[in-house]
Amino acid sequence: MKNALDKKKKILIGIITPVFALLLAFFILCVTTTCMYSPTFLGRVLTHWDSKVTDYKVFPERIIEKSEKPYSYIKDINSDLRNITVKNSNKQKSLADFVKKTDTTSFIIVQNDKIVYEQYANGYSENSINTSFSMAKSVVSLLIGKAIENGNIKSVTEPISNYIHEFENKEIGQITIEDLLLMRSEIVYDENKFLWFGDDALTYWYDDLRELALSHINLTDKYSGRFHYNNYHPLLLGLILEHSTGQSVSQFFELEIWQKIGAEYNASWSLDSKKSGFEKMESGINFCAVDFLKIGSMVLHNGYFNGTQIIDDKWLTNSTLCDFPINSAEYENTFLSGKNIGYKYMWYSTPSAQSGYDIIAWGKSDQILYISPANNIVILRTGKTDGGVSNWVETIKEILTAIVT
Repeated sequence: MKNALDKKKKILIGIITPVFALLLAFFILCVTTTCMYSPTFLGRVLTHWDSKVTDYKVFPERIIEKSEKPYSYIKDINSDLRNITVKNSNKQKSLADFVKKTDTTSFIIVQNDKIVYEQYANGYSENSINTSFSMAKSVVSLLIGKAIENGNIKSVTEPISNYIHEFENKEIGQITIEDLLLMRSEIVYDENKFLWFGDDALTYWYDDLRELALSHINLTDKYSGRFHYNNYHPLLLGLILEHSTGQSVSQFFELEIWQKIGAEYNASWSLDSKKSGFEKMESGINFCAVDFLKIGSMVLHNGYFNGTQIIDDKWLTNSTLCDFPINSAEYENTFLSGKNIGYKYMWYSTPSAQSGYDIIAWGKSDQILYISPANNIVILRTGKTDGGVSNWVETIKEILTAIVT
């Protein structure tokens, strides 16, 4: 009897000991995280873990007021477009069905400055809030161009220490604004660190992104001038915009772009925290779909919207279009490897299926603003996920071809 009890006791201890060790290790990790960063950061990671399109509800926000002179697209709906055949995983669906089946929340096509197709799905409507994820980076590029046009910033060739004085006399300070825009700086970025210690998690969930960007000064030579996606870049550009314009990034965006494109709805820009009040530069613009589409129309028309020039046309040409053919070695071992897509100043570009080159703002879960100048078409796709579509860029090209032929 005693031997049986001893055996059970050993088995129980054998179970409890590793469980206790795991709990202790987890507790130590949590304490370490709190000491290194903050309780808020840890709480966000443990509560949410991965980013979602509803995260605008998680973060505080700064409201971007709608235009005093709202602009509404003329609607000339082409009902035939609903029946365009779209291939997905070797299955053919009508466009209307494809939108529903791919977690898409809005899909709008503007052709010749008129809405010819408009569909909201999966619980969303025309006044639902969508989030940009990394489409926000393309807006940051526009704002840098506007700050240069206004004389707040002299040139993209300036070292960032000209505007971020904390970097004076530091090696990181010699990085140029252009290095940041091109995603080709030497700033270390490691998304694959253990658990939540990677830079993807830090630059998304941390509650003082200014402090994070200013303290992250380690450089590396392993990128050798090649493209390397780095979310510290838009954070630093946000600091440069703040310091050079004397305004919050949201206010500058509201006055210089949002008001001027006739936004019909308020937007917002998610903040790292109420205390810090710094915009989530890498991902945080939240909007109603039809208004974000107007940014695409402005880019399509070389900086003009409804007859008013908003952004310098030379800036748009220089900032959006890569040199083709692209140098594939620059994108080796990145998510653009093997794709005929280049990256300029936080915009993507790719050869059009018809002629010329198309311009793309692109965010997680395939939030896509697709601009095709040769076809005078702008397409916006927002979604909860990528919907199982392996290549949304090629899918949109396929839809474009069907529209124009």
